[in-house]
Amino acid sequence: MTLSDVQAGRIGEHLLAVYAMLTSNGALVPFQVDADDDHRDLVVAIKGKSVFASLQAKACFELGASGFVQSNATYFAGSIPRDPAWIYVIVLVLDLAPVAWWVVPAPDFNRLATQSPARGGREVELHFRAYPDRDDAFAPFRISTRELGTRLLDLIGALPPATEPLPGARLVLATRPGRLPPARP
Repeated sequence: MTLSDVQAGRIGEHLLAVYAMLTSNGALVPFQVDADDDHRDLVVAIKGKSVFASLQAKACFELGASGFVQSNATYFAGSIPRDPAWIYVIVLVLDLAPVAWWVVPAPDFNRLATQSPARGGREVELHFRAYPDRDDAFAPFRISTRELGTRLLDLIGALPPATEPLPGARLVLATRPGRLPPARP
């Protein structure tokens, strides 16, 4: 029995979250996204900072016939992420262990991935193809497991600081013990 695409995706998300924390000595804080409507699997921040990156995780469990790692992402044409704070992370898992990772900001991923129409031309499929042990277009983004935290810290640290909340913008709710406020119409 083989893993479903959903199972492979969840495994990739969990491996990414775990190894991001481990290889950054806890400096990276991942947040699970409950509604994966826009391909955002994890949001990660540097502990104590207000800069966040969105991660799209992909896990591959075998090499293609030509010895390459293959992964696809499908979007509506106008919704392909272009922001450098959107980062694709692909992991090759062989014999139950991560062998190689690719950490690719969206602008680079979009430039290097091949594209083809999908679902009757209503969507665009981005094709990631890379070798775990040879030079190719994605080789500059290939790292070992130990390098994952450092690479993510570098990419997130280079992003512009997040917008600060407006002064005075806060919500205070107060009730007396045992009593709820009246319902609004």
